[in-house]
Amino acid sequence: MNMAIDEALTRKCIDSENTPATIRFYTWKETSCSIGYFQKMKDVLKAPNNKGIPVVRRPTGGGIVYHGNDITFSIVKKRMQPNRQENITSFYKLIGKSLLRGLERLGFTCTFYLPEEESHRSDKERKPLNNRPSQQSFCSVTPAKYDIMIAGSKVAGYAARKSQGAVLCQGYLDVHKRWKEQYKDSREKAINLLFDNLASSFKNVFGITLTSSQLTEEEMRLALKFRDKKYACDEWNYRK
Repeated sequence: MNMAIDEALTRKCIDSENTPATIRFYTWKETSCSIGYFQKMKDVLKAPNNKGIPVVRRPTGGGIVYHGNDITFSIVKKRMQPNRQENITSFYKLIGKSLLRGLERLGFTCTFYLPEEESHRSDKERKPLNNRPSQQSFCSVTPAKYDIMIAGSKVAGYAARKSQGAVLCQGYLDVHKRWKEQYKDSREKAINLLFDNLASSFKNVFGITLTSSQLTEEEMRLALKFRDKKYACDEWNYRK
């Protein structure tokens, strides 16, 4: 259903001239696994932690992401005009800045992952993020530019997909273990604090006005259609 809602919001953005950009923060009812659009299911099934966990294929790229204690988010916006180039890397940087500011306000020390800086580190200084070939399928251990790092480990990543008239970006943030160690708050309190801080940070970094809203009846109808005919089906999830 989470994937279906994101696609429904994207479809509405494409079809309607007046649909505003959307930022959606959400969690998961049970431990789940989302996989990238291009991932091969045989690699996913080899992963040691996947037994008995529901798996859904995202409409965006990237690797395996385990959900349960993370905050997941999606951003849907109109594409640039035909005569302007859509700069996805700059888009990722703005997302990363939003996450950095929100986390720093809550007392976390975090940084961007910048490959050019990593390449200048000595082997001794560089943390082995991908020390096993099988780990390369996992989003959490394969950082990309402007992902968020804490103490050398990736805690947030994102991937975008451009369609005919809109851009959908899906991302995750997982600081549950560090939050528990640092604050010992309940998961619900932690989630609410993160929601509030992230919403404020996205608003300030992107220079936008945010209005809280629920899905419209049409968006919910579209989401249920996409769930039943796509994301709940093996034909989609096991397609590669």
